[in-house]
Amino acid sequence: MIAASPAPPGEPPAPKPERFARGIGLAGEARAVQAGWTVWIALHLLLGVVCRGFSAMGTVHALGVLALGFYLAILGRPLFQLACWGIYVAGSEVLWRMLGSALPWEFGKYAISLVFLMRLLRYGWTKVSWVPILYFALLVPALFPTLLATYSEHGLNDTRKLLSFNLSGPFSILVCSLLFSRVQLSDFRTRRLMAWFIFPAISIAIVILLGIRSLEHLDFDSGSNLLASGGFGPNQVSGVLGAAAFYALLLVLAGDLTLPMRALFVALAVWFAAHAALSFSRTGIYLFGIGFTAALPFLAIRKLLRLRAILALAVTVAAGLLTWVFLMRFTEGQIGERFSSASLTRRDLIAMQDIELWKQNPIFGAGIGMSSVARSEGTAGRVGAHTEYTRLLAEHGALGIMAGLVFLGMAARPLLAKQGFTKGVLLGGVAMTLASLAASAMRTAAPGFFIGMASARLLTYARRPRRRRSLAPPPQPRPELP
Repeated sequence: MIAASPAPPGEPPAPKPERFARGIGLAGEARAVQAGWTVWIALHLLLGVVCRGFSAMGTVHALGVLALGFYLAILGRPLFQLACWGIYVAGSEVLWRMLGSALPWEFGKYAISLVFLMRLLRYGWTKVSWVPILYFALLVPALFPTLLATYSEHGLNDTRKLLSFNLSGPFSILVCSLLFSRVQLSDFRTRRLMAWFIFPAISIAIVILLGIRSLEHLDFDSGSNLLASGGFGPNQVSGVLGAAAFYALLLVLAGDLTLPMRALFVALAVWFAAHAALSFSRTGIYLFGIGFTAALPFLAIRKLLRLRAILALAVTVAAGLLTWVFLMRFTEGQIGERFSSASLTRRDLIAMQDIELWKQNPIFGAGIGMSSVARSEGTAGRVGAHTEYTRLLAEHGALGIMAGLVFLGMAARPLLAKQGFTKGVLLGGVAMTLASLAASAMRTAAPGFFIGMASARLLTYARRPRRRRSLAPPPQPRPELP
């Protein structure tokens, strides 16, 4: 059985326990879901091919996904469907950027925030958690120094860019946390949610693969490789592929998938990790390792010790080692030198500059985006913060420290849940987010979404009470009357 809390006012009733008690087994709905995954994987393979030859398809795809989000929100579709839509947007954002879509740079965060906000407004604000609201409210006062300093000197457009780049991520954390506080997650639902992040990563990997095949010669050096990451930022591409590889491997280990589906997700995990490594950005591989290490202790040991799970893990490790040998030969050993390097690629210098700026404005901070303005003095352009934690110090001051503590409290919420697959997935996502914020700040929508997922309500499995054997003798049959 599954013990579920009642649905919030205005929401549809919670799903029947029997619907999820089967897990991801081979019967009924689970079999249909796995068949649907095969179709979606094939469609996204095709989407990647089309996008490679017709880059405007990225804009068409993004607008179509946004229209679907409006449909789900306006018609009041179940919150879990909207959550699947949101994680799909988080996975597709890098695809749209690498295709040069005619959309705002922060389109992914805007889309998730707008659609989720519409859905929240539809049913009111009853029983809304105050913790995400407090987190965002602590960041708002830093608006005023930015408006006073930047607007008068650089105008409205420059001020808008600063606020959008630095505030859209925290706002997405606020909205995602509010929505997920009303979402109920079981292990079965969590697996379905993870799959919707993997699908767009397939299209990203196809675009990269076809781009590499079209090159006559590919040079590798000690830095990130733009050509090997689809002509777009290696850091962001590597990050989303590393997270997708993490999800694919957990699906292999924790779900009772059919053998062909298990083999398919093993192949996807290795494929994603290979492209993440080939970008020469270490972010994706590090996130994959950190997420898996954080999730593993919270997975059910009895499931991990099954023969199928052990064999799947052994096959994955063997395939990964063979892929690494191939990449070493393909890059003539350069990839090994890249991942053995301990260089922080100037992130430490940028973080130290943030700390120095905080010392000058310890209480109220310099203002949202003003750390990049300070770094631009005497240079050709601005350098955005790469470490979210030092950016909070520099731009928000003491209030930024308080907001960071509230943020950590939100991220640690899954620790209170009972042991299980969903707990491991959520904590793995939180661990990847915390590491990503130290290296890439909040440049994509995925970190805000993963932190939002931590606010979900977990459906827990309750054991049925065993029937006690009665010590009384069994009743004797009555004698028949003559």
